[in-house]
Amino acid sequence: MEITVLDIQILKALHREVKEVSNLIAEMTTPYKALQQATKWLDQQEACQLLNISKRTLQTYRSKGILGATQINRKTYFNLSSG
Repeated sequence: MEITVLDIQILKALHREVKEVSNLIAEMTTPYKALQQATKWLDQQEACQLLNISKRTLQTYRSKGILGATQINRKTYFNLSSG
């Protein structure tokens, strides 16, 4: 077993860096938290399971305007609260 010893100054600097990154991530994601909490999005598989239908039926519902969907990066999502 190898034991590594770090200087306290290096450890404190590392801790500061990690804390800064954590704060930056929190700051960047804050605007999206309200949207994430307000809306539950389902992918195609989850929507099919919830509605107990096939993927083809789900596509038919989309085509006929029965279900609305949003496409992000070539992946389709359904808003749970819009049903």
